[in-house]
Amino acid sequence: MEETGNFGETYVMMYALETLHNRGITVKETVYESIHNLNQWYEQSGNYKYLELALLHMQAYANMGFALDEADLSVQKVLEYTGKTKDDFFPRGNSFGKRIRLNRAQVRSMIGKWKPTKEHPMTIAELVDDIIYKVKTHCEGRYVYRYQRKKAEDAEVYELVINKGECYFYDVKNFRFYTFVEE
Repeated sequence: MEETGNFGETYVMMYALETLHNRGITVKETVYESIHNLNQWYEQSGNYKYLELALLHMQAYANMGFALDEADLSVQKVLEYTGKTKDDFFPRGNSFGKRIRLNRAQVRSMIGKWKPTKEHPMTIAELVDDIIYKVKTHCEGRYVYRYQRKKAEDAEVYELVINKGECYFYDVKNFRFYTFVEE
């Protein structure tokens, strides 16, 4: 997959964006505000590096499983100035983000091996139902699901983030993001 920026830059940007929920800030509002500001700085200075940063934000956002809004004026301008299209940001191959349907089979596919533990006594079916319920009813919050195997490095850790503007599921160990499409 050819990406805007290199893999390392995109990875770092995705990681930074994922941590925003700890401050009550959405990924969407941050990315679109950043694109807007970077576009304005480019228009004022003519420095193409601002557009490169805007493209990096857009690629990280797409890699996290979010769809770019072509109707956004700042996105349109960046695409126009750089000659890119929305399709240039569609993650291909070994992508980090995936849009899934909000049904049991698709939600189950996000989760690796799972057994009830003292810390998290839910069965896999209960875990899947919990995620679907929280997403469908838009229960705002950050929910951490953890399954600890015998070795600490084998821990499966997942975060479900639901806030006013977005909802995503983050597989911490595999650095994979999922967004939801309701059926």
